[in-house]
Amino acid sequence: MTTRIHLLFSVAMSTVVIVAIVWGVALVGLPGAARLQRFDGQRLEDLQTIFREVQSLCHDPDIKNKLKRALPETIDELAALARSERINLTDPESGQPYVYTVKDETTYELCVTFSSERNSDVQVFWNHPPGRHCFTVNALDPP
Repeated sequence: MTTRIHLLFSVAMSTVVIVAIVWGVALVGLPGAARLQRFDGQRLEDLQTIFREVQSLCHDPDIKNKLKRALPETIDELAALARSERINLTDPESGQPYVYTVKDETTYELCVTFSSERNSDVQVFWNHPPGRHCFTVNALDPP
């Protein structure tokens, strides 16, 4: 009789453990997916830092329709001029450089390849699909 109770207890506890593991994976996701989300989060933080530094260097809200200085020509020039934050120049996963392209006197693009979609109700400008995506920023009319 005690052997049967031990067996039932073992089966019940094993079931509880398996259910807990499956539930945890369902709530949090697989470790690989969480890792990709962390990379995407870092990419977005890096692009936002680049954006803030460009705005800090070039945009003066008191001056209408004109930048206080020209947009940096390259991301390396921007990194050299940065005063508030250190700029990460490369993707944390691939090591590829972020793409910063000046389009005209006031507009530039920031491009990167994301692993997954971001569809947030907060800071909607920074939402993106999976894959390569470019954010086009007008320094006179920032998001």
